[in-house]
Amino acid sequence: MVAVRARGLSMIELLAGLVILSVLVSLAAPSFSRMFAEQRLRQAGSELRISLATARSEAVKRNEAVSLVASDAGWSSGWCVEPAVSGACTNQPIQEFTLPSDLITLGRGDDVGGNVIAFNSWGRVADTADCPQLSLSTMAGGSTCDLCLIVTKDGRVESHSGSCTSECDVANEEMSWAGSCS
Repeated sequence: MVAVRARGLSMIELLAGLVILSVLVSLAAPSFSRMFAEQRLRQAGSELRISLATARSEAVKRNEAVSLVASDAGWSSGWCVEPAVSGACTNQPIQEFTLPSDLITLGRGDDVGGNVIAFNSWGRVADTADCPQLSLSTMAGGSTCDLCLIVTKDGRVESHSGSCTSECDVANEEMSWAGSCS
């Protein structure tokens, strides 16, 4: 009689493989949470840049003031582009955005604060601040991820990782979305 040896994995081999796999996944998880946090900031920052560019171009096109206005509940709840300098979103905005995640905190990063960023008919900032700043922030794996959007006096939007400073001139800094998590 010829003995046939069984093929396959034993229970011990299968459990050892699962232990190794779980250790590798637990090592990779923190880097994924930072990646997801930076992606949330990129998405919110891109939508905010689009809104600012829309407000600026609409002001030039209409030859009148157009403003970016925080929603009634504040910047973190969303914003709208309004055809006049008003303090609130109306029933007929040009554009309206709602932040998809309550994990992102958005607010004015400058000393002036407020809920309106206005552009005049030339597309320049008609705000009382030298350069309005918007600060986006989220948490990832115990660290804070910050992104600052700065609207220059001529209406361009610049961004840099980290929290907003009180200075408007950031021309020497590298503008980047990357590395916003510390």
